[in-house]
Amino acid sequence: MLQNLGDKLKSARVNNNLSRNQVAELIGVSVSMIGHYETGERVPSVEILLKLASRYKVSIDYLLGNNTNSNSLSLDGLTYKQIQAVKQIVECFRNLPSD
Repeated sequence: MLQNLGDKLKSARVNNNLSRNQVAELIGVSVSMIGHYETGERVPSVEILLKLASRYKVSIDYLLGNNTNSNSLSLDGLTYKQIQAVKQIVECFRNLPSD
């Protein structure tokens, strides 16, 4: 399950246009520790994993490779108002008559 964690962390960081230095500062660890996480030499603690997932706007399930529920939708990175809007849209779809 943790085999691709380092690759996913690096990919998420790059996709967010962040350097290792920036991420290290944002979550409060050393630059070398970010490197260790991305190369798979170290596994981040749950606390650090939560911070990374939040910063990268991805779910922890994604980072850990737990993609068993393809019907889930990650709301990570959305504001409270955005989440409420998504919930309203979902309810509208639920209330549509089935074909």
